[in-house]
Amino acid sequence: HRRRRTEANFMCPVPGCGSTFTRHFNLKGHLRSHNEERPFKCKWPGCDKGFARQHDCKRHEQLHLNIRPYVCQGCNLTFARLDALNRH
Repeated sequence: HRRRRTEANFMCPVPGCGSTFTRHFNLKGHLRSHNEERPFKCKWPGCDKGFARQHDCKRHEQLHLNIRPYVCQGCNLTFARLDALNRH
């Protein structure tokens, strides 16, 4: 199943950035990374990491729980994130 191609009408106004987004919501999250806003805090005891996007915070919290759903079919090594498996 493929996503429909959508115009990236929302452009980051930060000089030199050039990032574009199809949804205003995503641009807002991206802008937090430029001004170092980190409103989403990890709830794990002793961890003080903060994130610009809620999705990134939730993904980080999975590392504490050792949730590693991505498995290399060649060596059975497991990963928390698909991009880490792909790099492997």
